[in-house]
Amino acid sequence: MSMSVAPMKEAEVMEMKEQAEKFRRQVLERGEVGPRTRYTQEQRQEAVAYLRVRQQQGASREEAAKELGVSSWTLSRWGSAARRATQEEPARAALVPVEVKDARPEARRGGLVVHGPGGVRVEGLCVEDAVRLLRGLL
Repeated sequence: MSMSVAPMKEAEVMEMKEQAEKFRRQVLERGEVGPRTRYTQEQRQEAVAYLRVRQQQGASREEAAKELGVSSWTLSRWGSAARRATQEEPARAALVPVEVKDARPEARRGGLVVHGPGGVRVEGLCVEDAVRLLRGLL
């Protein structure tokens, strides 16, 4: 499956480079650089927004992560968390009260079934009704 992506204009390229540079600068200013870098929620949201724009432009997640100076795995986790946060939580199953009855009303009358000639079938007869039916047929 191939995606057709319009080529980026030079102004768009510069804007994306500036956004990536701004992101890296903000991280450096916090002074926490390295494998244990802590990112603010705002930085994570900015990175995910950047990723989405870059993917629309045809870039891979790995390319966007490299441009931002974060690992691809980290950017993937942030994207997944953002998707989950925007999805509505499905309604949870709830227990509902039920009423248990003895049997179906027709079964209370009787459970006999009479099969007659030509595919005739009569269900739900009590013994007295079955006797009357059979006498009527004879």
